[in-house]
Amino acid sequence: MPSDSLKLAANHDQQEFWSSEFGQKWVVHQQKLDTLFTEIKENLLARCDVRAGESVLDIGCGTGETTLALAASVGADGKVLGADISPTLLSLAKDRVFGIKNVNLVQEDAQMYRFEPEAFDLLASRFGLMFFADPVAAFSNLASALCPGGRAVFVTWDAPQRNPWSFLTKRAAIAQLGDAPVEPKRAPGQFAFAETDYVLEILSATGFTQCQAETLNLFLHIEGTPEDAAELATNIGPVSRLMNEYNGTEDDRLAIAAATTKAFAPFAVDGAMRVPARVHYFTAVKA
Repeated sequence: MPSDSLKLAANHDQQEFWSSEFGQKWVVHQQKLDTLFTEIKENLLARCDVRAGESVLDIGCGTGETTLALAASVGADGKVLGADISPTLLSLAKDRVFGIKNVNLVQEDAQMYRFEPEAFDLLASRFGLMFFADPVAAFSNLASALCPGGRAVFVTWDAPQRNPWSFLTKRAAIAQLGDAPVEPKRAPGQFAFAETDYVLEILSATGFTQCQAETLNLFLHIEGTPEDAAELATNIGPVSRLMNEYNGTEDDRLAIAAATTKAFAPFAVDGAMRVPARVHYFTAVKA
C-alpha cells in the first residue's frame, strides 16, 4: 500500500519508486553518485550560463547537487527552487542546503504542480525530466513557470546500448536472473528521451522556440577499481529493478557484480574508473 505521506501525483508510480528502498540507496551512495556525474553536471552548468540574480527552477533536484551549484551561480540576489517527487531524496537535499538563504525545496509532481507563473529565468535539470507519464502536459506546465525569453537546459541519456554503465550491468543481471520484460519505447524511465527528435517535438509543442539538441560522449567517474564500480552499479539502476522483479538474492547480486567487474575492467585508468557515457543536452527558449 502507498504510504500516507505520499501526495497524490500523476506520476505516482515514480513517486513510490524513488521513495522506496531504491531512493534510499541513492541517499546512501550520494557522494559516489555526485562524483559519477561530475563531468555531466559541469557540461550542464556551462550550457545553463547562469547569471547573478537569476531565478532558477531545478526539476528532479534529487539530493541537491545541481541545486547547490546553481545557487552558488545566482548569488545572494538570485534564487533557486528545487523540486522533486521523492521525500526520500529531498530529506538529504534539505540537510545539504540548510542555511543557504537563496534555496527553497518542494516535494511535488512537476507535471501538475502550480509553480508561480512566469517567475523563473531558467529551467534546469540533470536527468530529472524523463520520468513523466505525460511529457507534453509536464513541459507545458513547466513552460508556464518560465518568464518570456526564459531558458530551458537539461540533459538526458542516449540509448542504453551507448551507455555501458547501464547496458553491461543489465546484461549481467539478465544472464543471472533471466530475461527482462521488453520496456515500451519512450516509456517513462531512464531512456525515455533517448531520441532527440522526439524531445524536440515535445519542446516545440509546449511553447518553446530555438530548440536544439547536442549529443556528447563523456565519462562517468569512479574513484577506485572495477570492483568498486561494479559494487555501485549493482546497488542502483537496472540491477535493483530486476532484483526486485525476480526476487533476487544477495548471492545473485554478488554474481552479477563479479560479471560486471570483468566487463568494466577496460575502463580502469590510472587507479580510477572512466566509464564511457553518451548523453543529450537540450536547450530551448520560452516563446
